Amino acid sequence: MEVEVGSDAQIHDGVGDFVEVLRETLKLRPTLISKFRTGLSVSGLSPEVALDLGATKIDATLCCGEVAFAILRRHFGAMVAHEPGVRLGEEPEELHDMRVATRRLRAALKLYSEFLPKRSERYERDLRWVAGVLGEVRDLDVHLEGLSEESSRNGEVLEEEVVSLLRERRVEARRRMLEALDSNRYERLVASFSATLRRGLSPSPTAPILEAAPNLVRDRYKKVRKAANKLGEDSPPEHYHDLRKKGKRLRYALEPVQEIYGKQAKKMVKLLKKVQDDLGDHQDLIVASGLMEELGVAGDRPPQSAFWMGSMSEGYGREAAEIRAGFLGSKALRSLKDGKEWKKLSKKLEKQAAG
Repeated sequence: MEVEVGSDAQIHDGVGDFVEVLRETLKLRPTLISKFRTGLSVSGLSPEVALDLGATKIDATLCCGEVAFAILRRHFGAMVAHEPGVRLGEEPEELHDMRVATRRLRAALKLYSEFLPKRSERYERDLRWVAGVLGEVRDLDVHLEGLSEESSRNGEVLEEEVVSLLRERRVEARRRMLEALDSNRYERLVASFSATLRRGLSPSPTAPILEAAPNLVRDRYKKVRKAANKLGEDSPPEHYHDLRKKGKRLRYALEPVQEIYGKQAKKMVKLLKKVQDDLGDHQDLIVASGLMEELGVAGDRPPQSAFWMGSMSEGYGREAAEIRAGFLGSKALRSLKDGKEWKKLSKKLEKQAAG
């Protein structure tokens, strides 16, 4: 059973009361799956979206090119698998997961660029474009969810004008996203990348992964350590975001080779994920603060709406400042700065490289 209020309808308190009566009287419970998946189940259908792109296994016997192709096949397969759900738009996590897959693909293309075909540069540009159109919609989903949570926490009714503006923006962003996914450029990307991944590595082998991995990973770690040591009480939000981005790149480089380097790599990945999660909340608040400020000064806003948006912007800014203060004293940041986990991993990398 579904109760739906149109975007042009007046939302009033009675709707919530009506839903509660239905739920209690008919013993209804929230569904855990989308209408699309329910329809497939009732129809006895189970479509699979799986591309046979080649080998995805990673181990210590492979050369860098083989590892690169295995990583790319994993994430490209994930990107394509989430596309139908993104087009339907019923489950926000489908969009999030497709966007993450494009990020991981781009990170792998950059990390292993010297071991990949020249045309990989074009794939990276096209994936950056795809990530951009997905990101527009995803960011608005995050903003709308944040406003809803804020309203629930404080027992306030959301400023209808703000919610309406964000929903209008999301409609337009989703339209642009679907146009991109329907475009010839996206079709060529999927077809060409699929063919490249199926063909695999050229006959001439590249350097063994055990020989090259220490340098590939070390370069990214140095950037993370430098960004971590740079942080202080007067550091602007941009420095925290910089650490998050560099930590994410190191994490993406390490995750696939956990299968080779074991617990030392896993501990480093766990630390980087903690940093990413903490600073991800911070960046969401910074972006939300900027958006509220933008909406507040744009156009001919009624004074009450402009004041509300300004207050929201300041509130998000204060929350972000609290996260920064807490992060400076966090165990995760101390661990990055003292480098103990990295030293353990570095020894393992060098030992494996030496045979």
